[in-house]
Amino acid sequence: MTQPTDQVKVRSTAHDGVPSQNRQELRQILKRQRSTINAADKQNWDQAITIRLRELVLNLRPQTLAVFWPIQSEPLLLNCFEQLHEAGIQLALPIVIAKAQPLKFVPWQPGQTMEEDAYGIAMPVDRTVNLVPDCIIAPCVGFNRDNFRLGYGGGFYDRTLAKFSAARSIGVAYENCRANFDADTYDIALHTIVTEAASYSLG
Repeated sequence: MTQPTDQVKVRSTAHDGVPSQNRQELRQILKRQRSTINAADKQNWDQAITIRLRELVLNLRPQTLAVFWPIQSEPLLLNCFEQLHEAGIQLALPIVIAKAQPLKFVPWQPGQTMEEDAYGIAMPVDRTVNLVPDCIIAPCVGFNRDNFRLGYGGGFYDRTLAKFSAARSIGVAYENCRANFDADTYDIALHTIVTEAASYSLG
């Protein structure tokens, strides 16, 4: 296994992972695959992602870091986010405004009072302040050899990355969610994708 601090360049000629297929079908395969990871492996993989991600973010030193609240067996990184908060980084969580709209970001810190949105995702009760992140961490259902992200199909992060184009984008996923699929017209490649095994960076 690659050591937690290693950086790995994206291999443009690689063809590994799940074979190309209909995107919706691929999403279901990858979500099902992620949900069947045993608890011990998931804990170990989440810890490995935490080590890589924390080092990457601390080196970037963003003023405002957009993070995410995990759902559907996504990597559990709340401990990592708490450590970054303790390092003095302002954290923000995404809020869905409406369909076909970019996400907005509101301040968040560990221990803050939360409630669920219409999708069952936790969000801060206090959402009066909007933040502009200079680094965005996005969970991935899957990712390909060119650092394109496969999400849940709503297009929220694609619109958000287009709106906050100056922000550094970081995807997080498990290595077994690396797949073969073609990017759509409006897809935006992520600067870095962090897994338990490696960090894949563009350039």
